[in-house]
Formats: sequence, structure tokens, C-alpha cells
Amino acid sequence: MYQPNFQYTDRIVRLIARIQAAREIILNTHVPPAWERRLQINNLFRLAYHATSLEENGLSVRQVTKLVNGQDIFGDETDKKQVLNFLELNEYILKIENEDISEDMILALHKLTMKDIIPEEELGKYRTTIADGFMEPERVRYSVRDLIDWVYSEEAAEMIPVLLAGIVHYELYRMHPFENASGTIAMSISSYMLGRNFGEAKKLFTLEEFFNQRKKDYFEKLEGSNGKEPDINEWLEYYLYGLALKVSRVENAVLNISRDYGTVGQYIQTGLKDRQIKAIRFAREMGKITNKEYQKLCDLGVSTAKRDLQELVKKKIFVQVGRTGRGTYYKLRYDHLDELI
Repeated sequence: MYQPNFQYTDRIVRLIARIQAAREIILNTHVPPAWERRLQINNLFRLAYHATSLEENGLSVRQVTKLVNGQDIFGDETDKKQVLNFLELNEYILKIENEDISEDMILALHKLTMKDIIPEEELGKYRTTIADGFMEPERVRYSVRDLIDWVYSEEAAEMIPVLLAGIVHYELYRMHPFENASGTIAMSISSYMLGRNFGEAKKLFTLEEFFNQRKKDYFEKLEGSNGKEPDINEWLEYYLYGLALKVSRVENAVLNISRDYGTVGQYIQTGLKDRQIKAIRFAREMGKITNKEYQKLCDLGVSTAKRDLQELVKKKIFVQVGRTGRGTYYKLRYDHLDELI
């Protein structure tokens, strides 16, 4: 059976401790549902862009964002298909969150990733050609099965899940099981494993962003450089550092959101009208409030609603976005999600 050849260095142990501490805080800190959805949506844009960019996709962040939003764009058709396939792949991974990793799962991920990009008869088929620096093609099938068997062994069961995910990412990439998209498959399986450990919190961070922003380091850690063979310990330190960085930023975000969420109750003591408290609660849950929404919420006229909302701005409880017109809305001053992550 496969056996990972690595050592628990001081750095690996420290990084695992940081990740586990952040995980506990993220999972046990209350974030209003509306804000959590916004974090997840923002994260999906980054995930789709950075994951496909690692596979040399040429679309910009703006173009990928439009595709995620269901809009068509002008761009290379293969690049567009790659992003759309990735979104489908991500949906598939979310749906199978309770299934064990299997060879069939890995082959299914490849079919989704390369659908309408390579000939149909090549989808879900292992590599048959020699790839310089990677495993011989005749060993691939058996090595994939061996790795999966190890993942569910007693030895692996005693490992911290984030370490296990890093090992699987490294080994799957090193096998390079497919002619195309082996990197995406390795990342997807690793991400799937992290998802089972972090639950819904996995939708809040994007490890692929860390890899893509340090693309040269990412490939050197997996493939080696200047004739030097890759080292699994160097990879694990790199992988865990990236994960620690991402989950620590999410930890900071949810703590800030939770802290500011709790301050809303203090406004009740500031002499505000009951209807203004309703406006604050509405903005807290929905992320913003418009004059029209406030009118409907409290059965007010236009001028009264405007006067109330302006008073909340003067008291530095609300911030007005936009000057006049339909696009104007109000949000709580602590609504700074975009800068948190």
C-alpha cells in the first residue's frame, strides 16, 4: 500500500495548529445568513477565476465574473467552456459531499472538466502517453487505486484532515493521471476533502487563489526545478501555509462581522424611533436598505422615510451610497466585507 514519505517538521505542526484554531472559531462564530451568502458569492468568483487561470485560462477576472453571473462574453470559446465546466464541477462536488473518494469519482470529475473540450471518447480516460517528469502511464491506474485505499486506511484516519488533503493533492498531481486537467483534478479532490472537514465554511475561502498568485512556486513545489526533484515536505509546508493564510483571513472576517452585528443592540439605547430600529435590523440582515424598502417596511411617506434615514447617517449608524435617485441605498457603517477577505 502507498505510504507517504514525509516528516512532521516544527513548521508543519505550527501551521496545522493555526489552521485548526481558525477552523474552530469560524465554525462556532455566528454570521448573519445574508452576509454569509455574500461571502460565499464573492468567493465563488475568485474560485472560478483562479482555478482556471492555473490551467492557463486566458479570461480576465471581469470576464469570469460575468460568466459566473450567467452572462455571455466575447472571448476564446475553449476558455469560456473551461470556466463553465469548472462551475459545473464545483456544483457536482457540493452535491456529493458525503460520498467517499473513489476511482469513479475521479473519472467523473475529469469528464466534467474536459466536456466539449476534448473528444468524448477521451473523457474519463487515464493518460496513455509518457509525460516528462511524471509517472509511467502503465502505473497510473494502480497508483490511483492504491492512494485511495490508503486514504481510508487506519494510518490515514489518525491524520489531521488538512494534512491528508495536502498529501493527496501532491500525490495525484505527481501521478498526472490524465493527458489534460490533472492539476484541476488534484485540486478538486483536495478541495473536496477540505470541504468535508470545514463544512459550509469551505465556501468562504479559496486556496486556489493562493496558488495562482504564486504560480511559479506552486509548480516548482509540485514538479521540482533546476533538476531538483520535488520534496513532499516542502510542498506540505507551502500548502499548509497557504491554507493557514486563507482561513486566518476568514477567521478575522467572521469575528469582525460577529462583533459588529452584536453592536446593533446598542442603538436601541440611543433614543432612536422604533421604526429606525426596524431599518437597522433590515439593513443588518439584508446588507442594505433603500428609501422605498423603508417606506414599505414601516408604512411611511417619502419625506418621512428620507428624514429618518438621513438622521441615521448623521448619527454615523448608516452610510449613504449614491447621492439621489433609484440607485441610492443605505448600509451600516461596519459593512466592510469586501475589504475583509
